[in-house]
Amino acid sequence: MRNSRIRGALLVAAVLVAPAALRAQELDERLQIHASLNAGYGRASDLPVFGIPTEGTSDYRIFTLQFRYKLGEKDEIVTQLLNRRLGASPIAAAIGDITTQWAYWNHRFSPNASVKVGRNPLPRGLMNEVRYIGTLFPFYRPSMEVTTDAQDALDGVVGSYSRALGGGVRATVHGFVGGSEHRALVSSSSGLALRVARLDNMFGGQLYIDLPVWDTRIGAYLSRYQFRGTTGPAGYRTNPLFSLQTKPVEPVTVRAEYSRLQGYGPLNDNRSKYAQVAWRISDRWQLGGEHTRAEQRLFFANTANNRDFDAVRSWGVAGNYFLRPNVVLKAEHHWRRGYVWDVNVPPTSQTTPTVVLAPERAGKYFIVSLATSF
Repeated sequence: MRNSRIRGALLVAAVLVAPAALRAQELDERLQIHASLNAGYGRASDLPVFGIPTEGTSDYRIFTLQFRYKLGEKDEIVTQLLNRRLGASPIAAAIGDITTQWAYWNHRFSPNASVKVGRNPLPRGLMNEVRYIGTLFPFYRPSMEVTTDAQDALDGVVGSYSRALGGGVRATVHGFVGGSEHRALVSSSSGLALRVARLDNMFGGQLYIDLPVWDTRIGAYLSRYQFRGTTGPAGYRTNPLFSLQTKPVEPVTVRAEYSRLQGYGPLNDNRSKYAQVAWRISDRWQLGGEHTRAEQRLFFANTANNRDFDAVRSWGVAGNYFLRPNVVLKAEHHWRRGYVWDVNVPPTSQTTPTVVLAPERAGKYFIVSLATSF
């Protein structure tokens, strides 16, 4: 009698526990969690830049937490939370402590075609979708002059299609429509201003061509959008961007990108580019080098006074030590000249009767950081 009661109790427990165990197993099969952390200490000499003050700061961090839930064989929901600490940067005032970087539904029509709806990664250039994952490149971040502080996500729709063209060549094209964000610091005679705007009615595309020679990827991006600041719409702007990534020898990766931003209301013509080299000299060590340059055009009522000037010229070197394949300790040093800093450095000292450029400023900064991801 006692044994039958025990067997009955065990049967009841099994009936109650089995569905919960099955649900836990199903959740484990459907849900994926990924995260990345990029934490550092930075210090600048002469002038603060990118939130790094001359007295130094450890309030420098990028953390992402991503959830992917599989709804079916062809559908999933993706959410990525973002925490950014920018030290003493004036841009920090425009960024929440925790933000939803992505939140989208992804439907795959076939292995080569898909559509995303919601807050999606903006397909722009080589590094935009992975710009916060520090284990993937030799510096704390990709070149800010090309990637900008914003435009990492698109509120709208992204359609993607990939196809092999033969001979080891593959083409991937993304088309998108929606809106994004703009954040930048602008120096002028009236002082340093934080410019925050919405990029509405945005549309465009990104094309990648992958070649079998030197594991080469060539990219071309084009977007057009309406720049909407605090005072309302300010006209349309166009942004072409061209990319190249290649491995001329196996341990060396070379990246280069060029971006041009043109628009109206007010007139705008900014050109930025960078070239970067990462050399994996062993399983543990990697060296990096980077040169960045940004040029801008000044516009005046008297168009004869319009002129171009070097807004930024920057050089950087980095040494990376891989504690594990997904844990990297980085030390980098940068030399910078120009007019783009975290304090006001207006490019002109005189505008009438002729335009006179102000002396450019020079400074250095370094960052020591630890990057990890899973």
